[in-house]
Amino acid sequence: MEFHGSLLQLKAAVEKLGVPCHWEHRHDFESAFFDDEVSNLKLNWWPSTGVIQMVGDPEVREEMWNRLLKALDL
Repeated sequence: MEFHGSLLQLKAAVEKLGVPCHWEHRHDFESAFFDDEVSNLKLNWWPSTGVIQMVGDPEVREEMWNRLLKALDL
């Protein structure tokens, strides 16, 4: 999937999920690490291409991914 908005827009959408997280800039991409101590979820976004992906516990990932898509209006 792709998201071609700004980092601020992405951060606002992630905040709507209601799960604490912290962001790190990693070379060519941005990562949000969800601090829920359960799922080990991480969101990666490459601004240059718009590619966005979520990795971590599959049982939690699908629900969070769907909530994020809704928050981003995608």
